Amino acid sequence: MNNTNPMFDPATHYQIEVRGPVDVEWLQRFDSSAEITIDTTGQMGDLNVLNVYADQAGMVGLVRRLHGLGITILQLQIVPEERKPLKSI
Repeated sequence: MNNTNPMFDPATHYQIEVRGPVDVEWLQRFDSSAEITIDTTGQMGDLNVLNVYADQAGMVGLVRRLHGLGITILQLQIVPEERKPLKSI
């Protein structure tokens, strides 16, 4: 199979919806190459949405860390290019 367009790249934006509190600063210490923020605009109760910019290996490591902490992952998705927020410089 010849795939010239890889599905994952170093700048992929993921959103992870989790149940329960998440200490983003603590998670960030394990992988300084990943950029992790919490989306506070649409929070409902104990649900949190993490915005993550990482490569595929970094994402797998983050999912394993969240699982090891007993955090319930409700959804993980790749954010399409047109929904990516503009980064200020």
